[in-house]
This record gives sequence, structure tokens and C-alpha cells, in this order.
Amino acid sequence: MTGFGIIRLALLAGIIGLAACEPANNDNAAGGSSRVRLSANSTDATIGDYSIHVNAMLTSDLTADVAQAYGIQRSENQGFVNLVVLKNSPDGGDKLPVSARISVSAANLTGQLKSMEMREIVDGESIYYVGQVSVDDRETINFDFDVQPADSQRMLLVRYTHQFYTR
Repeated sequence: MTGFGIIRLALLAGIIGLAACEPANNDNAAGGSSRVRLSANSTDATIGDYSIHVNAMLTSDLTADVAQAYGIQRSENQGFVNLVVLKNSPDGGDKLPVSARISVSAANLTGQLKSMEMREIVDGESIYYVGQVSVDDRETINFDFDVQPADSQRMLLVRYTHQFYTR
């Protein structure tokens, strides 16, 4: 084989290898070990039969009535994270809330782990998972959620990134 033939073979092997790789940002991943990446600009994703919605804010942005009703202390240095799991209907109609087992790991960009637990809130037919985390001004936190819907053995992996601005 000539030098040109060896180069073509190496390039072909490289192209085939790259084609087999997953994209780095799978906003609508079907599963596997990769986490679906969400942020303030993209707060929801569909993963198989489920939709995940996540958002965050300061607890001081909650109304006093809402904070009191759910036992949340309002503070400019406390972040509030809300996660909802919905089951998609096969016909594309209504999405129904489902219970799930949620675990979370939170860390800032320097790798400092943040203590945080999620708790379930049932309000009528709605099911929310909420948690609080201490934050500093302009601190960006990566929240890695492991979500296992009650009616499934599948684990849904989500990373939500949010930058907090305290006053």
C-alpha cells in the first residue's frame, strides 16, 4: 500500500470513529450515560416518554405567601430550584405529572460541593420537587439530577446550570 493509501485509510477510520461519537450537547438525549444539559435559556427537555422542567431563582423572589405555605425561608443568599416530571401521552395530548425518586448533586464552577436535598410537594394534581442551596452573587451552580419516575426502571440524567445574582 502506498503512503497515500495509508493516509486515506487513516482518515476513513477517523471519520468512522467520529461518526460513532455522541454529540457533546444532547438536549433531547434518548438515554445512555450522558446528561441532558439545561440552563436558564433552555429549561425543559423530553427524554423518552418523559418531559423534565427545571428552573431556579432566589428564595427572596418568592412571594411571602408562597414561601410560608411551603416552609421556605426567603433570603437573598438562598437559591430555590424547582423540578417537574411529566409523562407524555402517546397521542401528543396532555402531559401528566408523575412521582419520581430524585437525587441531586450541586457544585459551583470551582468544584465546591453545595449541600442540597430535594423534597416532593403535591398540590392538587401537580407534583413539584424543590430544594434550596446557599449561593453567592454571580455564582454559577451545576445541578446534576438523577430522576427515576415511579412508573419506570429508567434513570433520567439531567444537568441544569444556573447563575445566581444576589442583591
